Amino acid sequence: MCAQSKFLNPSNMEKTCLVVLFLWLLPSLIAQDVGVAVDKTVTLSEWNVVAFVNTSGGGASFQYGWTPDNYNKHFWEIDFLYSFHSKQVRVRNSYYPSAKSFCYGKLYDLYFLRGGYGYQRTIHHKPYWGGVRIRYTLSGGFSLGMGLPMYIMAMNAGSGISTERYDPDKHNTDNIVGRGPYFAGIGKTALRPGFYAKTGLNFDFSQKDLVIHALEIGFTIDMIFPPLQQMAFNKPKPLYLCAYISYNIGRRRGVH
Repeated sequence: MCAQSKFLNPSNMEKTCLVVLFLWLLPSLIAQDVGVAVDKTVTLSEWNVVAFVNTSGGGASFQYGWTPDNYNKHFWEIDFLYSFHSKQVRVRNSYYPSAKSFCYGKLYDLYFLRGGYGYQRTIHHKPYWGGVRIRYTLSGGFSLGMGLPMYIMAMNAGSGISTERYDPDKHNTDNIVGRGPYFAGIGKTALRPGFYAKTGLNFDFSQKDLVIHALEIGFTIDMIFPPLQQMAFNKPKPLYLCAYISYNIGRRRGVH
């Protein structure tokens, strides 16, 4: 009798009901995939602008792509970047402290203009509570190397200071006053066609479904022909291999 009255106590009845309710819900709770990605918005296309630095310079890029499903993305991209030589060092003629510094031995400033096709595959969706979407990315296409010849301000006996194209057989640290006008040799730009390839991992951490904020890390390789001798007294390089990190910002177009 005492045991029955104890069981029928309102407080114990509430606890018993809660335990029964929990045991009834437990199978359905276990069946839930905690943290499984839920795509809230179906997207059709994406565009984003990119700023990046790499182990030999940096640049900017634009991408436009389409997403046939929630895992795959195809895109076109165009990149513009500057590449410095690993051995270039800026110096200044101590006799002319007001003159511009220059890179002794440098024959060309090198730029790359790329255009190509890319593919991204989602390997980890954002969980329903937020987080990071991870994609691996592959792209490649045409790369145009553009060598802007170096001009310097040179001291010539009898004629004073003049703007001249740098000639390693003629100019040295004694008669170079400083760097010449940056675009003085633009009409003599050396063009080198080639190809590029890029691969990396893209981490999208944006809080909104239709906004892109992402970091990307990876590697690129540019191949140009014939090779361009960027520095005097150094062999020209046909291949330019770099590691890069980029920041992407853009928008997605969803299904209305």
